[in-house]
Amino acid sequence: MDLRYALRPLGAVVKSAASMHISSMANSEVDAISSLAQDCGFHLDIAQERARNFAHLWVARLDSESKSPDAFLLAWQAADELDVIAVGTKEIARRFGLARALVAELLQFARQQALRIVLLEVRKSNLAAMGLYQSFGFQTGRIREAYYSDPTEDGVEMSLVINACGCIKSTPSDDRFSEA
Repeated sequence: MDLRYALRPLGAVVKSAASMHISSMANSEVDAISSLAQDCGFHLDIAQERARNFAHLWVARLDSESKSPDAFLLAWQAADELDVIAVGTKEIARRFGLARALVAELLQFARQQALRIVLLEVRKSNLAAMGLYQSFGFQTGRIREAYYSDPTEDGVEMSLVINACGCIKSTPSDDRFSEA
């Protein structure tokens, strides 16, 4: 058996992250990412997002040889801020580190661009995502009541401040809008 394969719960077989590949989204991937975004519950027009000069889209593949991306991350840049709009992974490709790799790529980009802060909102019930972001140093902020729909749910604001040297600034979330 190829050691790059790992058994998933319920007997599904998926390649491990050993041959993972992260890249900026290509024009040829718009349809695949549109479908993936819809499957993940996002109402996004990926072609429109791709055309925005402030939007950044990255894709991840468990296997660098795969024609279709297994995960994506969409962020908007405004001045010295980066707002994470959506992170989605194919159900069968979850728990292989694709979202973690995409967030790491996003943070590397933020440092290279000398951005000051990365912001996002996450469903209050999405403990896995909150744990992922906290592992990178994101701090929780305010609760946004009924922020999400379908189903209606509170959102949790999270932020990560990056100081001038590109290091993560460890500060309480109340200071997230102060100068680094």
